[in-house]
Formats: sequence, C-alpha cells, structure tokens
Amino acid sequence: MAAQVDFWGDIGPAVVRTPASIMREQAALLGQKTQNLVEARVDTRADPYAGAGQFVHTFKLVVPTLDDYTYDLFEVSHPVSLYPVTAHGPGRSLAYMAGKRDELNTEDEFKNWLKDRLGSDETKKIIGNLLAQVTS
Repeated sequence: MAAQVDFWGDIGPAVVRTPASIMREQAALLGQKTQNLVEARVDTRADPYAGAGQFVHTFKLVVPTLDDYTYDLFEVSHPVSLYPVTAHGPGRSLAYMAGKRDELNTEDEFKNWLKDRLGSDETKKIIGNLLAQVTS
C-alpha cells in the first residue's frame, strides 16, 4: 500500500487581531471604568443571510444590577477574510434602519472607527444614563 501524501502543508492560526478580539479588549475596559456598574460584551454569530463566511459581532452594553439590561450599541460584520468590516450603528437607531453603514478596509480604519464610536458624545450619554439608573 502506498504511503499517504499530505497535501495540506503546515496549518496554524493566522497571526492577526480580529475585529472581534479588538472589540472584546475594549469591552473589558468599560467594566473597569464604571466599577462594573455598566459592562460590555461582544456576541458573535454567523449571518445566514449574508452569504458563506460572514460573521456578525454585536457590541452590547450590559447593566448587571438592572436584571442584566442589555443595549445593543452597534454591530459589525465581515467575511472570513476579516476585511472589509461593515459597521452599522448605533443600536437600532434611525441611521441603522435607514441603512447607514461604514466600510472599513483595514485594521487601522476599523480601530479609528471604533475609537470614534466608543468615545462619541452619543455613546457617553447612553452610558451616563445607564449609570444614573443604578446610582440614583
């Protein structure tokens, strides 16, 4: 019997920071900033409507002391190749419903978009309002 030939070659994980890992890093920082009164998490799912290999990550604000109240701040989606990332948000706002989306072609573009989104006055107001719910 002939020996099997391996056509696969070396396989291992890519050495890249995925959009989801960048978002999760930022999610972990929010709890530290708010003494865990408002936390964040990133939920990931495959999108059956967007074709093969499409991932969707939803960035959620969570308030543990309000029965785990959850607010979807924004979503991003991308193919298995990671980029481009399509960003939708925030939440289910009128801009989202009207189809406002940002196309981000590189990790740097995505990080800049994320920095703007998380540091925006709108996001700070939402977090401030959630904090007011648990501290008043």
